Amino acid sequence: MSIDPVPQLTAALALAMVFGGGAASKMSAWAELEGVVRNFRILPGTLVPLVQWTLPPVELLLAVGVLVPATRAVSAAGMAALLALFAGAIALNVLRGRVDIDCGCFRSALRQNLSWWLVLRNGLLMALAATCLLPGTGRELGWADTFVVVMAACSLFAAYLCVGYVTLRRPPTYEQNYYRSLADRGKPGG
Repeated sequence: MSIDPVPQLTAALALAMVFGGGAASKMSAWAELEGVVRNFRILPGTLVPLVQWTLPPVELLLAVGVLVPATRAVSAAGMAALLALFAGAIALNVLRGRVDIDCGCFRSALRQNLSWWLVLRNGLLMALAATCLLPGTGRELGWADTFVVVMAACSLFAAYLCVGYVTLRRPPTYEQNYYRSLADRGKPGG
């Protein structure tokens, strides 16, 4: 089975934006990343710094690699594996009831609490990566094809970010803050 280059290149470019953006965010806040990795409570403490320092460069390498035809399939497989690991870590914490921690995907700019939505999102990204594993038809792209690829990939990335914002946990209402303050009055220091 082979795939037309338009959907494959669209998936590759969208994945490059997701992984490249995630890597850039993490690299801009190395210290925060250690806390995020540690907060998942999955790895032994001695492995946390290793993940902290290697994850962003690996994500960046995969983002570049998926754009290169010779390395596209290997990079897509690496992306799918990372996405599966992330989905598993998120699912484990959701099952533990630990949903009030940040997923760490895009730093504090898009702070997302853990949820089943994030597990599903990673599954959808894995499906995009799967399209990059199939051999292409070898059809030459025209300028219109290139335009469609760029616009579609940008649209997918924008949708990814928009859905992330829409699914953020909303801040408490005034009423919720009021009742929380009443509950805090009875506590020491409240």
